[in-house]
Amino acid sequence: MEDLSWLLVATKPRSEFVALQHLERQGLKVCLPRVALRKRKRGGWQQVTEPMFPGYVFAGVVLGAHDIAPIRSTVGCLHVVRFGGQLIPVPTSVMHILLRREQAPLNVAKTFRTGERLRVESGAFEGLEAVFDKPRGQDRVQLLVNMLGGLRSVEVDINALGPL
Repeated sequence: MEDLSWLLVATKPRSEFVALQHLERQGLKVCLPRVALRKRKRGGWQQVTEPMFPGYVFAGVVLGAHDIAPIRSTVGCLHVVRFGGQLIPVPTSVMHILLRREQAPLNVAKTFRTGERLRVESGAFEGLEAVFDKPRGQDRVQLLVNMLGGLRSVEVDINALGPL
């Protein structure tokens, strides 16, 4: 890995995994760091893994030995990113971190802050605006809801919450 220079390759929209596959078929070392997070899909929360840098992959090449011109016409790829017309390799110290991250996706859990305003999107309190109070276990949270003439504390499923 020490003789490789890592270049940033721009990909077509949502084509990072396709570009990764086709660049690897050409014999290039490719890095696609990922992040695991919860996203709201079809009315519920799901754990998904996405590229850490949407629209980009990193390709390891030996400058002078590898021809980088075919990268432009590789399925899923747009071009090699240049600055002022010059190829600028990603620093090795940065790539060491990203290569480690590629092996185990960064896990980003959605956390709410005390006092954050939210909307309850499903369940008995659907449609109400609420203020986050504190977590109550892995999948439940305590909220403050304005009802019955004052602030009331209620517990709901974390999957029932959305942004205000």
